[in-house]
Amino acid sequence: MTDQRFTELLGRKLADEISMEEHKEFMLLLEGNAAYRQEYKSLSHYFQQQETDQEDIAPLFQHIKARIESPESVQRSEPLESYEPLESPVSKSSFGTWSRIAAVLALCICSVAAYQFLYQKPELSNQPELVWKEQQTPSRLTSKLTLADGSVVTLNAETQLKYPAEFKGNNREVYLSGEAFFEVKKDAQHPFIIHTEKMSIKVLGTTFDVKAYKNDPNTEATLITGAIQINLKDQSRAQITIKPQEKFSLQNKATNGKDSVMYSVLPFNDTETAWMNRKLAFKNETFETLANSISRWYGLKLVFKNESLKNTRFTGFFEKENISQALKALQLIEPFQYKIQDKTVYIY
Repeated sequence: MTDQRFTELLGRKLADEISMEEHKEFMLLLEGNAAYRQEYKSLSHYFQQQETDQEDIAPLFQHIKARIESPESVQRSEPLESYEPLESPVSKSSFGTWSRIAAVLALCICSVAAYQFLYQKPELSNQPELVWKEQQTPSRLTSKLTLADGSVVTLNAETQLKYPAEFKGNNREVYLSGEAFFEVKKDAQHPFIIHTEKMSIKVLGTTFDVKAYKNDPNTEATLITGAIQINLKDQSRAQITIKPQEKFSLQNKATNGKDSVMYSVLPFNDTETAWMNRKLAFKNETFETLANSISRWYGLKLVFKNESLKNTRFTGFFEKENISQALKALQLIEPFQYKIQDKTVYIY
């Protein structure tokens, strides 16, 4: 346990992160153990030599990493002196000392402070810390909020938006799950970025709709005015830019078990923003996708007892109809039966 504590304090000392109390504890450990003193002396001297030599740090780390990954190689591989002679070299046979050195260097390199220490101490990031807020809209309702920069966001049913209380730094970033209509305040110096599960959308000032429900087959962005750039997550492809009156549609699920990205750019369809006028509009939409919209619109769950009905397509819109009236209207297009029980609608 003492060795482990010494290793931790040594890492803090080399990274220049040690507190006053920890420094006192560290000095007491050095006074009572000659091996600790030798280890600290050797590493301190080496770190001072290498502080401004980035190229020499890389082979040293690879050497130590190899020792950590394969403990048996500690006794077989060449000593640290082959990379840079130490004024007071550590004994090759001291397995415990080497283990602690490896742990210290791994800890230092993996930590931000030590990374900065080893690589010429670059300036610390001045990015301010943000205070995040969250707005959630339940089923059957919509809500509207104005962000700190003056941008206005209207949230559709069952939507969650995470946003900062005040925008700071180079970008204005928010996180969306669900559907929202954005009226972004123009600010060319501070791009506005919406993050969803499948993609991020970068804008300077524009109006557009983003639909990113997890249970829908597609993630969509419909542009009304301005311009937006879309970046697909986990993809190296170039940015995709769409023009006003266009809709970008990304398939959420893999096709035939393949992970290939499937997307399309389509003409604007006014059904995409009908919800802003309290209308549930759909055009050539499968019953399965429409069921998700109906579920959010009426606050109910739809369950298919007949799987073949999922692929049936419908076109129309609902405004003031209750759930029974809506289902009866759909029955005129495609025959099916339904039963409403509590908060669940069973489709036969």
